[in-house]
Amino acid sequence: MNFNYLILSVIFCFGCIQLIEVLSYMARISGVIENKRSLAYSLQNAIFMLTRFFTMALLPMLGYLIDIGLDKNNYLEMVCGALFFSTVLTVLSYNYKHTIVLIFSKVIKKVSLGSNVLKEILMIPYYLLNRDTDKLSISVKLHRGIFINSALVFGIYSLSVFMVFFIALFFPDHRTMISQLSGVTNAFATVLLTFFIEPKISRVIDNNVDKNVGVSMLFSLVLGRIIGIGFLGFLLLFIIFNI
Repeated sequence: MNFNYLILSVIFCFGCIQLIEVLSYMARISGVIENKRSLAYSLQNAIFMLTRFFTMALLPMLGYLIDIGLDKNNYLEMVCGALFFSTVLTVLSYNYKHTIVLIFSKVIKKVSLGSNVLKEILMIPYYLLNRDTDKLSISVKLHRGIFINSALVFGIYSLSVFMVFFIALFFPDHRTMISQLSGVTNAFATVLLTFFIEPKISRVIDNNVDKNVGVSMLFSLVLGRIIGIGFLGFLLLFIIFNI
């Protein structure tokens, strides 16, 4: 049986998850620029919820690949493909960050005037195709601490689920129990993000009149995430291949 389509589906779902999460942070950046931080935080969570559809598809597919005993080398090649595809998508989104932030600013303005959040999210492709010629005039300065911590956290996050299922390939009799550990590894990265990185960013955003500071910190987090998924992910896979 040919499982190439299933492997490609895993790569596609993982890439979409990473892209949507990056876009959710750019929505928050728009809120800082528009001085509608609470509304932008709600928009960020609404966009983030879209990842659930891809996660619900990703985990069963990974479980099935483990159940059929996918070759370990093929599995690692699939992980490399997923990380590469995710890196391409997130780098493209960062490259067009000014356009994306401006579009989210339009969404925030419309929602603040009473428009439905879901409707505006669905309208984003239309806004992208019919975007204004306005330019985003804001300076971005890299915050090293946020950047490094973000790279480490999201490097762990990007590989955690894949590596848990990879371990299950070595212990097929206990694959169900091992696969449940993916929530534990994800929780570790989530704790670091929720209790250490996010509060620091939110505190700076709330205490600074200069919106450039908050925007720069959020962009530093996004850039760190891209590096974490790309460079650290491939570095860890290189180590695994050469053990």
